[in-house]
Amino acid sequence: MQALQHFFEEHDRFAKLLGFRVEAFEKGSATVSAVIQEEHLNAANVVHGGFLFSLADYAFALASNSHNILSLSISSNILFQKAKPSGMLFAYAKELSDGKKIATYEVRICDEQESIIATFTGTVYRKDTSVL
Repeated sequence: MQALQHFFEEHDRFAKLLGFRVEAFEKGSATVSAVIQEEHLNAANVVHGGFLFSLADYAFALASNSHNILSLSISSNILFQKAKPSGMLFAYAKELSDGKKIATYEVRICDEQESIIATFTGTVYRKDTSVL
């Protein structure tokens, strides 16, 4: 698992750019954190929806590739539930179904008080190749 985590931390350039940090990584699940910065805010002075989607997507990518089978998103949806102007965010990804070719995941984005900021669902297609 450490090699997979290291691979994503080193090679996902967009996640690095946004300051995402892997907090936990196990088969079928991942937790990623981020601190909301000034550049992550939209014109309404709350965290941008694209930032939230990217945070959820990174946790989803980790969880779905945790079996070391290259898994690529074929569908993703997000529901924004609460605006957040500052603070820490945590994306908790968990596997809902794990098929040979198709798998489904749920990601909850919460703040420090565990208030739900957004919920995300995603489905991946599993390729016939390993990540590493």
